[in-house]
Amino acid sequence: MPRQFPDPLVQARDFFLDNIFPARARIPSANRPLIARPRFLTKAFVLAFACATVWFLAAFCGLWQWNTEVPWSGLDIFSIGLLALLLVWCFATAHFHREMFRSREIMREASGLTFDRLMWFWIDLFAAAQVLTFFDYGQWHLVPALHQPILQSVGLIVCTCGAAWLIWTDAYLSRQFLNGLNRRKMMCFGPYRFVRHPRYAGLIVCSVGIALTMASAIAWALAAGWILVNVQRVNLEEKHLHELFGAEYDSYSARTARFFPGVY
Repeated sequence: MPRQFPDPLVQARDFFLDNIFPARARIPSANRPLIARPRFLTKAFVLAFACATVWFLAAFCGLWQWNTEVPWSGLDIFSIGLLALLLVWCFATAHFHREMFRSREIMREASGLTFDRLMWFWIDLFAAAQVLTFFDYGQWHLVPALHQPILQSVGLIVCTCGAAWLIWTDAYLSRQFLNGLNRRKMMCFGPYRFVRHPRYAGLIVCSVGIALTMASAIAWALAAGWILVNVQRVNLEEKHLHELFGAEYDSYSARTARFFPGVY
């Protein structure tokens, strides 16, 4: 029988994730749920990493002042601060995506494809369109009046708070899929004590923060569109959660807001 060598992509993926989350790497294998990790997981990880790399390169190109004596002038504290914050968030949420891509079935449930088939379309569309925000900031300046340092500073703070909230939420959300789909319990702890959809709330806050930070009319249009998409999505998701958890979810819904306590 020919000797089987380990897949280098699998080794690279596991090395990357286990060094970001060393505590998880020390969990005895006997205590981990036995869920198959097919090649699908590696392909999903590599594809996500490649897309993120292309996105950050495109954003950087939008900020770079081509054919000028000072090409780095667009790389100020606001643009670089936002890119750095987004990069930190991507690394910090890798644990959630690791659990999400454990299998195709978990990926479909965690991403909401089981009840909202258009969600990946919207995510890809808004992510790609968000790159235009950096071109607007570095090249086009469609609405110069939006460039207000005080408001941009507020936006960067809002983004920081939103990213911290998302990291906290993803840390809890990843536990939902740790034991597979058959042993899930309704989440009502951590950030879920305060609102029913803390991840969507964090994404909405970040989208508004990006619009303020980048002083972009495009970013404001994307933020408005993202709010509408998320409102539509939670209507579908809550029907799905009601089917899963029944009266328990109805009781939880009655005492918590969707996105922001006391607001909505």
